[in-house]
Amino acid sequence: MSNIKARFLIISDTYASPSLLSSLSTMPVDVIIHCGNLTQESKLSEFASALAFFKAINGPLKLVIPGSHDFTLDDAVYETKITETATNLRIKKKEEIYKTYGKKGQARQLLCSEQAKKDGIFFLDEGRHHFALGNGASLSVYASPYTPRASSDDDDDDDDYQGQGNKNWSFQYTKSQGHVFDIGYSADVVITHGPPLGVLDVTAASDPKTHAGCPFLFAAVAMARPRLHCFGHVPAGWGAKIVRWRDRPA
Repeated sequence: MSNIKARFLIISDTYASPSLLSSLSTMPVDVIIHCGNLTQESKLSEFASALAFFKAINGPLKLVIPGSHDFTLDDAVYETKITETATNLRIKKKEEIYKTYGKKGQARQLLCSEQAKKDGIFFLDEGRHHFALGNGASLSVYASPYTPRASSDDDDDDDDYQGQGNKNWSFQYTKSQGHVFDIGYSADVVITHGPPLGVLDVTAASDPKTHAGCPFLFAAVAMARPRLHCFGHVPAGWGAKIVRWRDRPA
Protein backbone atom coordinates (compact mmCIF):
# COMPACT_ATOMS: atom_id res chain seq x y z
CA MET A 1 0.00 0.00 0.00
CA SER A 2 1.39 3.39 -1.01
CA ASN A 3 1.82 6.21 1.49
CA ILE A 4 -0.44 9.25 1.19
CA LYS A 5 0.84 12.58 2.45
CA ALA A 6 -1.28 14.38 5.03
CA ARG A 7 -0.82 17.82 6.56
CA PHE A 8 -1.29 18.21 10.35
CA LEU A 9 -1.85 21.24 12.56
CA ILE A 10 -0.94 20.37 16.17
CA ILE A 11 -1.94 22.62 19.07
CA SER A 12 -2.37 22.26 22.81
CA ASP A 13 -3.14 24.18 26.01
CA THR A 14 -5.17 26.91 24.32
CA TYR A 15 -7.33 27.55 27.44
CA ALA A 16 -10.25 28.77 25.29
CA SER A 17 -8.30 31.90 24.33
CA PRO A 18 -10.00 33.67 21.37
CA SER A 19 -6.82 35.56 20.50
CA LEU A 20 -5.08 32.34 19.44
CA LEU A 21 -7.33 31.79 16.44
CA SER A 22 -6.02 34.82 14.57
CA SER A 23 -2.45 33.59 14.99
CA LEU A 24 -3.12 30.23 13.32
CA SER A 25 -2.43 29.74 9.65
CA THR A 26 -5.47 29.85 7.35
CA MET A 27 -3.77 27.36 5.05
CA PRO A 28 -5.98 24.26 4.80
CA VAL A 29 -4.80 21.11 6.57
CA ASP A 30 -6.02 17.53 6.59
CA VAL A 31 -6.05 16.98 10.37
CA ILE A 32 -6.10 19.34 13.35
CA ILE A 33 -5.01 17.83 16.67
CA HIS A 34 -5.56 19.41 20.08
CA CYS A 35 -3.62 17.74 22.91
CA GLY A 36 -5.69 18.91 25.86
CA ASN A 37 -6.33 21.84 28.19
CA LEU A 38 -9.12 23.22 26.07
CA THR A 39 -10.10 25.44 28.98
CA GLN A 40 -8.56 27.31 31.89
CA GLU A 41 -11.30 26.62 34.45
CA SER A 42 -13.46 24.01 32.69
CA LYS A 43 -16.47 26.30 32.41
CA LEU A 44 -19.29 25.59 29.95
CA SER A 45 -18.69 28.97 28.31
CA GLU A 46 -15.06 28.01 27.72
CA PHE A 47 -16.03 24.75 26.02
CA ALA A 48 -18.46 26.69 23.82
CA SER A 49 -15.61 29.05 22.87
CA ALA A 50 -13.36 26.07 22.13
CA LEU A 51 -15.96 24.58 19.79
CA ALA A 52 -16.29 27.87 17.94
CA PHE A 53 -12.48 28.02 17.79
CA PHE A 54 -12.28 24.58 16.12
CA LYS A 55 -15.14 25.26 13.74
CA ALA A 56 -13.32 28.30 12.37
CA ILE A 57 -10.07 26.44 11.63
CA ASN A 58 -9.73 25.34 8.00
CA GLY A 59 -9.60 21.53 8.16
CA PRO A 60 -12.07 18.65 7.73
CA LEU A 61 -10.96 16.52 10.73
CA LYS A 62 -10.37 17.92 14.21
CA LEU A 63 -9.28 15.50 16.93
CA VAL A 64 -9.55 16.67 20.54
CA ILE A 65 -8.54 15.16 23.88
CA PRO A 66 -8.99 16.68 27.37
CA GLY A 67 -6.21 17.84 29.66
CA SER A 68 -5.56 18.38 33.34
CA HIS A 69 -7.51 21.66 33.42
CA ASP A 70 -10.64 20.18 31.83
CA PHE A 71 -11.88 18.65 35.08
CA THR A 72 -15.60 18.61 34.25
CA LEU A 73 -14.78 15.92 31.69
CA ASP A 74 -13.41 13.68 34.46
CA ASP A 75 -16.53 12.59 36.36
CA ALA A 76 -14.76 11.41 39.52
CA VAL A 77 -12.70 14.58 39.87
CA TYR A 78 -15.70 16.79 39.12
CA GLU A 79 -17.82 15.14 41.79
CA THR A 80 -15.05 15.80 44.32
CA LYS A 81 -14.69 19.42 43.28
CA ILE A 82 -18.45 20.04 43.47
CA THR A 83 -18.52 18.78 47.05
CA GLU A 84 -15.43 20.76 48.06
CA THR A 85 -16.65 23.97 46.40
CA ALA A 86 -20.13 23.76 47.91
CA THR A 87 -18.61 23.22 51.35
CA ASN A 88 -15.96 25.95 51.13
CA LEU A 89 -18.37 28.55 49.75
CA ARG A 90 -21.25 27.37 51.91
CA ILE A 91 -23.42 26.84 48.84
CA LYS A 92 -26.53 24.91 49.74
CA LYS A 93 -27.82 24.45 46.21
CA LYS A 94 -25.43 22.86 43.73
CA GLU A 95 -27.49 24.45 40.93
CA GLU A 96 -25.40 27.58 41.49
CA ILE A 97 -22.29 25.62 40.49
CA TYR A 98 -24.08 23.91 37.60
CA LYS A 99 -24.93 27.28 36.01
CA THR A 100 -21.23 27.87 35.38
CA TYR A 101 -19.77 24.39 35.02
CA GLY A 102 -22.77 22.28 34.02
CA LYS A 103 -23.96 19.05 35.51
CA LYS A 104 -21.90 15.88 35.31
CA GLY A 105 -21.53 14.91 31.65
CA GLN A 106 -22.86 18.18 30.24
CA ALA A 107 -19.50 19.44 28.95
CA ARG A 108 -18.88 16.07 27.31
CA GLN A 109 -22.28 16.27 25.62
CA LEU A 110 -21.26 19.58 24.05
CA LEU A 111 -18.04 18.11 22.63
CA CYS A 112 -19.74 14.92 21.43
CA SER A 113 -22.85 16.56 19.97
CA GLU A 114 -24.05 15.90 16.46
CA GLN A 115 -23.30 19.53 15.61
CA ALA A 116 -19.69 19.08 16.70
CA LYS A 117 -19.36 16.02 14.47
CA LYS A 118 -20.87 17.94 11.54
CA ASP A 119 -18.15 20.52 12.09
CA GLY A 120 -15.55 17.72 11.93
CA ILE A 121 -14.79 17.81 15.68
CA PHE A 122 -14.23 14.45 17.37
CA PHE A 123 -13.68 14.18 21.12
CA LEU A 124 -11.47 11.15 21.81
CA ASP A 125 -11.64 9.04 24.95
CA GLU A 126 -8.58 7.02 25.90
CA GLY A 127 -8.03 4.19 23.43
CA ARG A 128 -7.62 3.46 19.74
CA HIS A 129 -9.54 5.20 16.98
CA HIS A 130 -9.63 4.99 13.20
CA PHE A 131 -10.48 7.68 10.64
CA ALA A 132 -10.72 7.84 6.85
CA LEU A 133 -9.34 11.10 5.48
CA GLY A 134 -10.73 12.92 2.49
CA ASN A 135 -7.43 12.45 0.62
CA GLY A 136 -7.89 8.67 0.72
CA ALA A 137 -5.58 7.99 3.65
CA SER A 138 -6.54 5.82 6.62
CA LEU A 139 -5.45 7.13 10.00
CA SER A 140 -4.98 4.99 13.11
CA VAL A 141 -4.85 7.00 16.34
CA TYR A 142 -4.21 6.24 20.00
CA ALA A 143 -5.34 8.89 22.49
CA SER A 144 -4.87 9.36 26.23
CA PRO A 145 -5.37 12.40 28.48
CA TYR A 146 -3.57 10.89 31.49
CA THR A 147 -0.52 12.48 33.09
CA PRO A 148 1.41 11.73 36.30
CA ARG A 149 0.33 13.67 39.37
CA ALA A 150 3.10 15.34 41.31
CA SER A 151 3.54 13.82 44.76
CA SER A 152 3.68 15.92 47.90
CA ASP A 153 7.46 15.88 47.57
CA ASP A 154 7.18 17.27 44.05
CA ASP A 155 4.86 20.21 44.64
CA ASP A 156 7.46 22.75 43.57
CA ASP A 157 8.05 20.87 40.35
CA ASP A 158 4.33 20.86 39.67
CA ASP A 159 4.28 24.64 40.10
CA ASP A 160 6.76 24.94 37.26
CA TYR A 161 4.46 23.63 34.57
CA GLN A 162 0.96 23.81 35.99
CA GLY A 163 1.16 27.12 37.76
CA GLN A 164 -0.85 26.32 40.89
CA GLY A 165 0.93 23.57 42.76
CA ASN A 166 -0.34 20.11 43.52
CA LYS A 167 -4.12 20.42 43.16
CA ASN A 168 -6.68 17.84 42.25
CA TRP A 169 -6.20 17.97 38.50
CA SER A 170 -8.13 15.78 36.10
CA PHE A 171 -7.01 12.60 34.34
CA GLN A 172 -3.98 12.01 36.56
CA TYR A 173 -2.36 9.10 38.35
CA THR A 174 0.28 8.83 41.03
CA LYS A 175 3.78 7.76 40.14
CA SER A 176 3.43 4.72 42.38
CA GLN A 177 0.23 3.65 40.57
CA GLY A 178 1.59 4.16 37.10
CA HIS A 179 -0.62 3.92 34.04
CA VAL A 180 -1.01 1.48 31.16
CA PHE A 181 -0.84 3.14 27.74
CA ASP A 182 -2.21 0.38 25.53
CA ILE A 183 -1.02 1.83 22.22
CA GLY A 184 -0.49 -1.46 20.40
CA TYR A 185 1.66 -1.64 17.29
CA SER A 186 -0.52 -0.13 14.55
CA ALA A 187 -0.96 3.51 15.61
CA ASP A 188 0.08 6.09 13.03
CA VAL A 189 -0.40 8.92 15.52
CA VAL A 190 -0.29 8.95 19.32
CA ILE A 191 -2.04 11.89 21.01
CA THR A 192 -1.41 12.40 24.72
CA HIS A 193 -1.80 15.39 26.98
CA GLY A 194 1.61 15.00 28.59
CA PRO A 195 5.07 14.15 27.24
CA PRO A 196 7.07 10.96 27.64
CA LEU A 197 9.99 11.09 30.04
CA GLY A 198 12.97 12.92 28.60
CA VAL A 199 11.32 14.26 25.44
CA LEU A 200 10.45 17.99 25.45
CA ASP A 201 9.46 17.67 29.12
CA VAL A 202 11.83 19.99 31.01
CA THR A 203 10.03 22.45 33.28
CA ALA A 204 10.87 26.13 33.16
CA ALA A 205 11.91 27.28 36.62
CA SER A 206 13.57 24.23 38.11
CA ASP A 207 17.23 24.18 39.02
CA PRO A 208 18.51 21.61 38.42
CA LYS A 209 16.26 20.87 35.47
CA THR A 210 13.26 18.67 36.22
CA HIS A 211 11.74 16.25 33.73
CA ALA A 212 7.96 16.18 34.04
CA GLY A 213 7.38 13.41 31.49
CA CYS A 214 6.08 9.91 32.11
CA PRO A 215 8.36 6.84 31.98
CA PHE A 216 5.37 4.53 31.32
CA LEU A 217 4.42 6.59 28.28
CA PHE A 218 8.01 6.61 27.06
CA ALA A 219 8.16 2.82 27.19
CA ALA A 220 4.83 2.40 25.42
CA VAL A 221 5.69 4.83 22.62
CA ALA A 222 9.16 3.27 22.16
CA MET A 223 7.51 -0.12 21.65
CA ALA A 224 4.73 1.17 19.39
CA ARG A 225 6.95 3.37 17.19
CA PRO A 226 4.23 5.64 15.78
CA ARG A 227 4.91 8.00 12.89
CA LEU A 228 3.92 10.95 15.04
CA HIS A 229 3.49 11.59 18.78
CA CYS A 230 1.72 14.82 19.79
CA PHE A 231 1.50 16.23 23.32
CA GLY A 232 1.48 19.44 25.38
CA HIS A 233 1.07 20.08 29.13
CA VAL A 234 4.61 21.42 29.80
CA PRO A 235 4.78 24.97 28.36
CA ALA A 236 8.56 25.22 28.51
CA GLY A 237 8.87 22.04 26.43
CA TRP A 238 7.03 23.29 23.36
CA GLY A 239 8.51 22.54 19.96
CA ALA A 240 9.20 19.51 17.79
CA LYS A 241 11.78 16.77 17.64
CA ILE A 242 12.67 14.16 15.04
CA VAL A 243 13.66 10.79 16.50
CA ARG A 244 15.19 7.65 15.07
CA TRP A 245 13.95 4.36 16.49
CA ARG A 246 16.56 1.88 17.66
CA ASP A 247 16.74 -1.52 16.04
CA ARG A 248 15.90 -2.97 19.41
CA PRO A 249 13.75 -1.00 21.87
CA ALA A 250 15.45 -0.26 25.18
